[in-house]
Amino acid sequence: MNNQKDLNNNEAPVALPWKPVFGFILSIILTAFSLWGTFYSTYSPKFLLGAIAILAFYQAIVQLFHVQAYQQ
Repeated sequence: MNNQKDLNNNEAPVALPWKPVFGFILSIILTAFSLWGTFYSTYSPKFLLGAIAILAFYQAIVQLFHVQAYQQ
């Protein structure tokens, strides 16, 4: 019984790191929007290039926050 208490006190709680997971999912969604816009839309190439540039900027911001979170 005492041995069981020692094991429980020494174990670290296992938790999913939600910030990196959320950042990864958001990056996948932004990439999917870019691909959808490229392959399946009928918008002009100039509009698509602007939209993809905006999505790429947001994806870069997500990645920078992801890197910053691990440096603290």
